Amino acid sequence: MKIVIITTEPSGDYLGFHLLKSLKNIKLTNIKVYGVGGDLMESIGFESWIKIEKFNTIGIIEVAFRIFKFLKLMRIIKQKINHVRPDFLITIDSPSLSYRLARSLQNLRKKKNTKFIHYVAPKVWAWKEYRAKIFAKYYDKMATLFNFETIYFKKYGLETKFIGHSIFFENENNRSKKKIISFLPGSREIEIKNNLKTLKEIISEINFKFPQFEIYILTFNRFVNSLKNQLTDCNVSIISDNETKRRVMMESFLAVAASGTVTLELAKFLTPTIVVYKANFFTQIIIKNLVKVKYASLINIYFKKEVIPEFIFESFTCKNVFQEIISLIKNKKKREMQIKYMRLFSKEMLYKKKNPSELFIKEVMDI
Repeated sequence: MKIVIITTEPSGDYLGFHLLKSLKNIKLTNIKVYGVGGDLMESIGFESWIKIEKFNTIGIIEVAFRIFKFLKLMRIIKQKINHVRPDFLITIDSPSLSYRLARSLQNLRKKKNTKFIHYVAPKVWAWKEYRAKIFAKYYDKMATLFNFETIYFKKYGLETKFIGHSIFFENENNRSKKKIISFLPGSREIEIKNNLKTLKEIISEINFKFPQFEIYILTFNRFVNSLKNQLTDCNVSIISDNETKRRVMMESFLAVAASGTVTLELAKFLTPTIVVYKANFFTQIIIKNLVKVKYASLINIYFKKEVIPEFIFESFTCKNVFQEIISLIKNKKKREMQIKYMRLFSKEMLYKKKNPSELFIKEVMDI
């Protein structure tokens, strides 16, 4: 059996890592896995065709500037998939690339009977609802992280299964909180560039007014040197090791994080969080006009209220965020309210308390 997995983002690399671990546990000896993944997948023997860093951008305008680069990478991936002729093609997240890749490979569905599966539903409930119909056309099955997403794809005839998020299945005992404030500036170079100037101002304020708190920047290996060079005058520790990052997130008194999957981890670890985000000016204008939901964080979207404070685009200023940090440090009830909703949210993120990657293999792939 030949399987191709394609993921171009760190959040997808995390899910691919757990999927690979579960594939290794099933009693089949003839499975061969190919494709594109990141550091976590490579840590257990996966050989990526292309380094995930080559897809390191986000934002409508930012992607547009690099469109020819992405088209070239997609052609390479397409050629390799056609050469492998897999039994399963699994794309994880990255909806813009994924459906275009699937569309260009429909000959495999027709001639080779390759099963096309997408893992992580595109956020059609937030914007670009038309994508639900597109994915139904080019895929055989869909696995979603959240229960409320299935209806958007089932109405177009796509077999869709809610399996939950692997983050919430991992058994870890939350540690007692310490006087630590963690900053998670983003998983892509452009995100870090957009967010870091304001985050640096906030870190300087904390260093001056709350010297009893340790400050950690949690990032990836490829960004460490750049961050060190830009934060020479700040009292911070920069961490890129995955295990250490998880420990620090668990022990943090609070975290300031770029909007993204990492906020799910912080919710699991019951770490009070502030979400921030900046983008290219033109990207901001487009998003404001197209996005249908009020919030950026999934926990806020789920509860339809601001559980986690958000400072997005122009509201992301040193003054606004630092005032919220002071409030979360001094207001115990405010912290406890976040933690209460994080507990409720975590309970809803699994299907019958089952391992999502095992569900994917058994009930989506039907192995």
